[in-house]
This record gives sequence, structure tokens and C-alpha cells, in this order.
Amino acid sequence: MGNFKTKLARFMYGRYGADELYYALFLFEIIVLVLSTVFQVLGYNSTPFAIVSAVLYAISIMTLVFAIYRMMSRKIDRRRRENMWFLRQKSKFKNLFRSKKRRLSAMDTASHIFRACPHCSATLRLPRKSGKHTVRCPRCSRTFKVKVK
Repeated sequence: MGNFKTKLARFMYGRYGADELYYALFLFEIIVLVLSTVFQVLGYNSTPFAIVSAVLYAISIMTLVFAIYRMMSRKIDRRRRENMWFLRQKSKFKNLFRSKKRRLSAMDTASHIFRACPHCSATLRLPRKSGKHTVRCPRCSRTFKVKVK
């Protein structure tokens, strides 16, 4: 077993290997392969279902070949750029569903107030002390006046 591991490690030396995009492509390939199988079972005697099944199967095979090509590639800079692009797109997609507002507990609202910076729109958590105060925004470092009742 140890001999196989050293041969595999020697083979993979200088190659890119697996990353987030590889795992996403592999997951996509499995989903498309399952859909292909479902269409094949549903359309056992139907030509349109058979065509859709064949197209999905071809897409799954091409995705698998591309994922393995990326993993075995020696062009590490290109693969890293592809992965960084994928991670940026993934974070943009996740941010669409993430709530912008932080959930406030009763304890937060009793002892603090929340104000937006007029310059950069950052939400600031300020202590609840009545009067006029000058506040410095930690994000943009500008000062502004806040009146607390």
C-alpha cells in the first residue's frame, strides 16, 4: 500500500489537484447523470425522453472529463484563476440570499441604538446615552453628529 501511495504522490507532483470548482463540477456531474437516468427510465419507449437522456448523459461525461482535466493539469496559475472566479461567483450568489440586517436581541435594543453612517452607510452600534454626540465611523473614519433621545 505504501508503494502505491508514493507512486501516486510522485505522479501528482506538479499537478493542480482538487479544489472547490472540481468538487462543484463533480457534484453537477452526479446531478446531471441522475437526471439522465430518470429521463431514461421515464421515457423507455418515448423518443423525446430518450434524446433528452442522451444529451444529459453527454453533458455529464463532458463535465467529468473537464473536472479530471483540471485536476491533472500542470497549468496551476490558470486553474487557480478559474477557481478564484468560481469562488467570487459563489459568494455573490450566497450574498443574494443573506440578510443584510443583523437580528437584534432585546438586550441589544435596550442598551444600544443603531445608526447608519451618512458617508459610507455602515450600520453602527452606539451606546444609548441621551444627548448630542460626535461619532467616528470605524469604516470610513469620518465624524458625524448623532442625537439620541
